[in-house]
Amino acid sequence: MRKIGIIGIIWISMLAACGAVTAAEYGFRDSVLSVPLHRDSLRITREPVLNMSVVFLPDSLIRDTLRYEFTKIKNIAGKSAFTKELYKLFFVNPKRNRVNVMRTQNSEERFKDFYGEKIRNIHIKVLPPYGTSVYDTTYSEQDLGWLRVVANKIHMKTAERTLRKQLTIKPGDRLIPFELVQNEIMLRRLAYIEDVSVWVSRVAGVPGEVDVTIICKDDFSWGMEVSSNFINSARIGVQNKNFMKIGHLLDYEISYRGTKDRKWGNMVRYQVNSIFGTHFDLMLYYRNDYDAKQMWGTVERQFLTSNVKWAGGLTLSRVFRSDALPDIDLKHQDYPFNYFAQDVWAGRSFLLKTRHQYTRNMYVAARFLNTVFNDRPDISVDSNQFYYNRHSYFAAFTYQKLKYYKANLIYDFGRTEDIPAGLSSAFTMGYENNDFENATYWGYQFRYSHFNKYTERYYALDAAVSSYLYRGKFQRGLVKVGLHHISNLISVGHYRFRFYNDVNYVSGFRRYANDYLYFRDEDILGFDSDTLRGNQKLSVSLSTTFFFPYIYKGFRMSFTNFVDFGTIVPKETSVFKGKTYWGIGLAVNLRNDNIVFKNISLRLSFYPDPPADMRWFEASMSGKLQNGFYDYQVGKPSIIVYE
Repeated sequence: MRKIGIIGIIWISMLAACGAVTAAEYGFRDSVLSVPLHRDSLRITREPVLNMSVVFLPDSLIRDTLRYEFTKIKNIAGKSAFTKELYKLFFVNPKRNRVNVMRTQNSEERFKDFYGEKIRNIHIKVLPPYGTSVYDTTYSEQDLGWLRVVANKIHMKTAERTLRKQLTIKPGDRLIPFELVQNEIMLRRLAYIEDVSVWVSRVAGVPGEVDVTIICKDDFSWGMEVSSNFINSARIGVQNKNFMKIGHLLDYEISYRGTKDRKWGNMVRYQVNSIFGTHFDLMLYYRNDYDAKQMWGTVERQFLTSNVKWAGGLTLSRVFRSDALPDIDLKHQDYPFNYFAQDVWAGRSFLLKTRHQYTRNMYVAARFLNTVFNDRPDISVDSNQFYYNRHSYFAAFTYQKLKYYKANLIYDFGRTEDIPAGLSSAFTMGYENNDFENATYWGYQFRYSHFNKYTERYYALDAAVSSYLYRGKFQRGLVKVGLHHISNLISVGHYRFRFYNDVNYVSGFRRYANDYLYFRDEDILGFDSDTLRGNQKLSVSLSTTFFFPYIYKGFRMSFTNFVDFGTIVPKETSVFKGKTYWGIGLAVNLRNDNIVFKNISLRLSFYPDPPADMRWFEASMSGKLQNGFYDYQVGKPSIIVYE
């Protein structure tokens, strides 16, 4: 789980001065306000319950100042022919109520009336990235004028056949609502697709048959990501998400880290989804920077939906330098090593009977992992055990029940968000044959999440326990527990906000002598120390995200603040007696769908009394959005990582 902000009580009192907003002011029709909540004598109301049949509604959150602000830019640009056409290329003439908000609902609801009916045709419509919406397919050529042809050449439009190859449904199949939902989510996760909407309609005069229409809005095929701490490190990435118009991704990144011996670095990634429609994905990867020098390739077929029966994959890797092994996190180890690894796995899914609106599956998977070192430090029975040559065998049994909800304003800026709710229970067994001794492995991991579609509150729990068994003794064991909560969307005047709360505990027992825990971003955001370490850690994260009700020159904004704190201690010390470390900060998150660089987050963090190898203050910039929901994707059997 990840959050972006905290403690907004002071903000509540400030924002309350903005006053209440009536339903009529935002243009709601036939709307009814729910019973108000009271906190500290402030009137805090839940979201309006809308008595309307449609799912997608005009965005009542945003007071559209966009059309006024863009008029100024347009007037200036209109002074010459060149700037006028330049304006048309980079900006879209704003339309009133152009942005849509999702009313929270179970994702399957709109398809349940068509359950079991035969799919006659699947129609796919691909929309350009600018001036369109998956809920308003009208595309006006005047938005780009004569530059439309140039813009289409710059943007590589996705071919319909490319999207059709990603689907797990085809004409002649019986419609299964959850399968349709998972296909919609799968398409939305593609790098070259910005949004997706699926519609089902009955065939006139043909009882029992339906047509499926899939509307996909392209993301601009060229992209760039920038991140930096503004002092001694930076990353700049350029990618083509739709290379050759066939959905291939080509990604290049250059990086700089002034505090390392290898200051400059490069990364190249090439990815193909669903080769020849087989749902096997190909990825080739090369990286050479201050952290690692490695290359690897993988071919893998995932359990994309609950009805996919078989999955598996093969990965070959050659690593000359790295901060990790296939089964161990070595981020804070300084020993030089290089190795090659082969990794192969296969799995089978069994679809169970749906119960209480949850789609249920049982998964069985097996894996073989071979790790052989070419160069490593001296090893012995009681030293440098991470670097043993080893052959590992794993088998996993997973029970899962799952459903999805659609909502908005949780981690994103009002865009469609797919929220998984359900349960996963996974038991993994393994056997390791290494240079000195053989061991068995066992691990159990449990995950549960619940989303209340009426209050929009989200609750989640995860727990794990694992250990190796050497000569009848448990070794290299761990215990993990995590609790997570997201509040309902609270309104004060024109503003909306949510609270995010996370508690995580990790403890290791009988670990290797040099095997330690360190703070990560999930514990204290931005905290990075090589010297602060232990065998137990407890961390708490409290945060708040404010969604501002304005668009200014096309930019939507959310303001976030956070307080993270935690302690990390040796195994013989109680976590309640250790020193507490803090991270306090705020971030401004910007989004603009009218320009190429859609997302940017500027974060300022303060760390009182940090370790000697850390600064007390950090500023950073990133172009990625956070998503803290559990990923219930079942893949190859793996050990539970001690981190």
